Amino acid sequence: MQPFFSYPDAMIFKEIELGNIDLSDETFRMTENLNPQPLLESLREIGQLNPVILTEGRPSIVVCGFRRLHALKQLGRPRALARITPEDSHAKLFQLALSDNLSHRQLDPLEKARALFKLKNGFQISEDVLVRIYLPLLGLSPHENVLRSYIRLNEIHHGLRTCLSENRLTFSNMEILAQMPDQAQARISALMEKIRLSASLQKKLFEILKDLAVMGGSLSPGKSLDSPEALAVIEDVRFSPFQKGENLYALLYRNRNPRLSRAEDQFRDKRRLLSLPGSIKVSSDPFFENPGIHVEFEALNAQRFRELAASLQKAAQTEAIEELFKI
Repeated sequence: MQPFFSYPDAMIFKEIELGNIDLSDETFRMTENLNPQPLLESLREIGQLNPVILTEGRPSIVVCGFRRLHALKQLGRPRALARITPEDSHAKLFQLALSDNLSHRQLDPLEKARALFKLKNGFQISEDVLVRIYLPLLGLSPHENVLRSYIRLNEIHHGLRTCLSENRLTFSNMEILAQMPDQAQARISALMEKIRLSASLQKKLFEILKDLAVMGGSLSPGKSLDSPEALAVIEDVRFSPFQKGENLYALLYRNRNPRLSRAEDQFRDKRRLLSLPGSIKVSSDPFFENPGIHVEFEALNAQRFRELAASLQKAAQTEAIEELFKI
């Protein structure tokens, strides 16, 4: 295999009219965001510093430089500085585009997914070569399951791609969503426009959606989001996007674990009747498999210790403490 980071000696520089470039042909595109604002501002203030790479012919096809060309078009510039490469196999030209990108930046996960998908399905590169050569080149572990995860990621719903690019979804959680049907991906994409979730809560919510789908005999993990209760939470204007996310998770958790949720509610109600200060933490077994309770507090001095111990002693004389051990 030829070196990755090399340009054909026959390349020439010239200015090309934008009208003679086919921007709709994305055979060699791997860039995810075609309209980065910093690049637009740089071209407006300084101009084009680096040439794009185009094929010969009319119209020319873009090998590398999609973002620069889109920005120049937005700015109304008539021409672009380009390096013209002789006609070659599409696979070799894509390797050239990949080499050019990797020479000056790190590809994001979606761009790596796009590159691997095109190499496998567009240019017929074998999985063995992709795993052995291209995964390490992209900074990924050379394993078949990694390749397949990224191939699936390339086919994910466009709205979820935006969520990942804007850091509203983590890559690990995108892998969970990539395995869901298209209808569920579309529903969750719409959901993420209205709520926000922490990384840990994302995973929990998506796993609960899958469980609820199995429990309800549905093929779509997104169906639970269409219930009146879920829609009421999602559309509640009183709460911030993060609060909506937490409230939605709490609702789905109760639907997934109704008996456990009832037990948790009863425990909280009984614990409230103890009238203990907030610095004393009283908790149950996480799944109520054991009848015991856990008590924890911190005292910074002897006086505070006596006060908290007296509160516990008073609570120990109430009927509520008996009820806690019966849940």
